[in-house]
Amino acid sequence: MASSVVFFMAYISSAVAFQAALSPFSKVGVAHTSNQYHQPVNLRVLSKESSEEIVDSQDDEDEDWDADSWALREIKFLQLPAVSSNALDHNNFDPSEDITMDVRGLSEFLMEIGACSVSITDSDKDTPEEDPVFDEPGETSCTNDVDDVLIENIYAMVLEDRAVGRNIWKRCDVSAHFPASLDVSSIIDSLRYTFNLPAAPRYTVDDVPDMDWIQHVQESWTPIITRDSKFVLRFPWHEDSLVMKACQEMEREKMQAAMAAQFDTGVKREGAVVNFYNEDSAQKQEERAYVQIELEGGIAFGTGEHPTTRLCLDWVRDTTEELLKSNTEFINFVDYGAGSGVLGIAAAAVVRDYNQKKRKQEPKSSLSSIQTVGVEIDADAIRIADDNAKKNGVEMSNYLPDIDSLDDEALSVVMRAMQRKRNKGIETLPEELNGQVYDLCAANILARPLVGLAPVLASLVKSGGKIGLSGVLFVQAESVVEAYTEFFDDVKVANEENGWVLITGTRM
Repeated sequence: MASSVVFFMAYISSAVAFQAALSPFSKVGVAHTSNQYHQPVNLRVLSKESSEEIVDSQDDEDEDWDADSWALREIKFLQLPAVSSNALDHNNFDPSEDITMDVRGLSEFLMEIGACSVSITDSDKDTPEEDPVFDEPGETSCTNDVDDVLIENIYAMVLEDRAVGRNIWKRCDVSAHFPASLDVSSIIDSLRYTFNLPAAPRYTVDDVPDMDWIQHVQESWTPIITRDSKFVLRFPWHEDSLVMKACQEMEREKMQAAMAAQFDTGVKREGAVVNFYNEDSAQKQEERAYVQIELEGGIAFGTGEHPTTRLCLDWVRDTTEELLKSNTEFINFVDYGAGSGVLGIAAAAVVRDYNQKKRKQEPKSSLSSIQTVGVEIDADAIRIADDNAKKNGVEMSNYLPDIDSLDDEALSVVMRAMQRKRNKGIETLPEELNGQVYDLCAANILARPLVGLAPVLASLVKSGGKIGLSGVLFVQAESVVEAYTEFFDDVKVANEENGWVLITGTRM
């Protein structure tokens, strides 16, 4: 997604909110005065009848035009240069100077005159002229304009600021959604007047389809299946049939991959029978059953779409099952930076399903138990993780971190959270859970905070306990490994997916 990152300056989350946004514009004579631009902007509002005339004149063949779809219209300004200007600076504004239109200034202006949303995208996306500013981890080759050197075959998330601006592409498209009751020509005229343009920039106008956008997004968000650990991450709107179809598709892909691998190692013939074999898989692993987890992600990170979550889920299942097979009666698990709670819920679900299977096979055998704890600085995420645990019928306790373990930035976040009335009842990690009591510790955060948290996480893991870290790019792995080598044995990159890595270790 090198160039598909979109800056949303405002958004409407549902069709209902869209309709609500139109109400101020249903009256005749809408005027917005912007202190920033120091010029009044008057937009002409069309009546419904005049809008119908325009639609009819533009498309005489569309005789069955549905009046109910008369809601939003998109104006897209094309291939704008990402030039910078100090003219829009409140503190240094000089009314005698002309205002230079750049993509940021245009976006702010469009919002001020009544746009429901504005987005900035790369005009050169998927073309030879594409020059990524934001980049997903992966091999890339690009010129760093700051250091004037060529960066090749490295993994990058955010490249250095370019000469053209602060993380803005060289040429951009700016798309704005306006109520269809506003006259497009008056919007363009006000833009030309405000920015003193000799001519209007290139633009297109399209109607925004009237649809249930929530349903549209949900239909495109299919169940997520982890390939090796066989977790099924489903969401409340997923029907069982859709989940089954996703599992069948995963099994089909795995079967095809296995057959391809077997062909690579050759075949042997015995009479009329062809036997496939793979010399590298002398012992076939025990077949795992799928473990289902239902999530309501909300604003919390951890829905399984990102490679780091999948890497951690694989580690959670492997290490939890390893303890269960060694007849460990009680497992303490902590997810530091819990987000949606998916990792702690996954560990508890593995133990639950293991016990159910064992009870059927050995009715009189003893069962294992697990205590899962989540630590998170975001109080909203704590509430989401608590709700997700209840939905899945597992016990997971989520807390704010011990304030003595926090740096200044994290401490300020936690203190603000504790002062809000809505967060009443959310507690910090209790003393009995704030020590070297955990058999397993997962932390899917980012490289920089993980380095700083090395002594904190080490203080939670018992001797012989295991740690799994992700949120780390391949090029950042060395610094994270170095930070944890002081406290853990055999610290290494254990797995990798799309430039992200999983780092594991065993507590000394």
